[in-house]
Amino acid sequence: MARKDIATKKYMRNPRRFADFFNGFIYGGKQVIDWSTLEEVDSSMLSVIPASNGKTKSNQKIRDIIKKVVVMRNEHCYYALLGIENQTDIHYAMPVRDMVYDSLAYLKQVEEMADYNRNEGKCSTIDFLSGFTKSDRLMPVITVTLYWGAKPWDAPTSLSEMLIEVDSELAKYINDYDINLFSIIDAEGFPDYKTELRELFLLLNTRNDKTKMTRLIQSDAEFSHINQETAELMREFASLKLPRKSKDGEYDMCKAVEDMKKESEAKGVDLVSDVFARLVAGESKESILESGVAVEIIDKAESMIKMVKP
Repeated sequence: MARKDIATKKYMRNPRRFADFFNGFIYGGKQVIDWSTLEEVDSSMLSVIPASNGKTKSNQKIRDIIKKVVVMRNEHCYYALLGIENQTDIHYAMPVRDMVYDSLAYLKQVEEMADYNRNEGKCSTIDFLSGFTKSDRLMPVITVTLYWGAKPWDAPTSLSEMLIEVDSELAKYINDYDINLFSIIDAEGFPDYKTELRELFLLLNTRNDKTKMTRLIQSDAEFSHINQETAELMREFASLKLPRKSKDGEYDMCKAVEDMKKESEAKGVDLVSDVFARLVAGESKESILESGVAVEIIDKAESMIKMVKP
């Protein structure tokens, strides 16, 4: 699983894909975030928490990807920190995990501002202890959980879903936290992506239905020239065998599904031959069914026996 985690992190860290993803997720495909303005941010979050006996306890978390973005809207300039947490498996405590990441990102901003204010002598007597002044402001932090798995997401998407039964009066005072979930397998449609995120997400969305996936690839010319990084993720998450690269270093995924179909047909022929031999040897149909062989395969083997019998 570590291989998949590394691959998805590397893939989504690419500035063009990162911007394309958030333009789709937040703005419905409008080109609002310019990939060239993205600024990589240190993904390690370290906090020092006071503990007993005057000691301190450090807590370090390393995020997948976090970047500073500039958003231009109506001649106004906005700044934000956007993060992606890639999940190849379902995580049943994701709301807490993302909440910690976001909290540490805000804490890091506060600490950096406090250090700057103290060093520059901008703190009054009142705010010297915290270092954070009345006029200081934080950049918003938005984290998206990008789920790559083949099983539908069935984990909580909010902190409240993780809590035990709560008294109705207490519930009024409990702060909730919702995650921003993008589950490829559960999506019913995708924004107008400008990169190969479009082809990748469309293919992975249909991976559990090989017939549907084959139809998708064969009906869309964009799948005939997929770059290596995208093709490798298609192989990793959809169990496709990649064909030979073209002279341009691209992959024709139409050829990949054709090869998959031929291999499946060959396996079917081999299985029918195996069942044929078992029936000829005297094994009962019921016994073969119990071993997990489909009725259709047994029927084909029985038809072969009838054809060869005098």
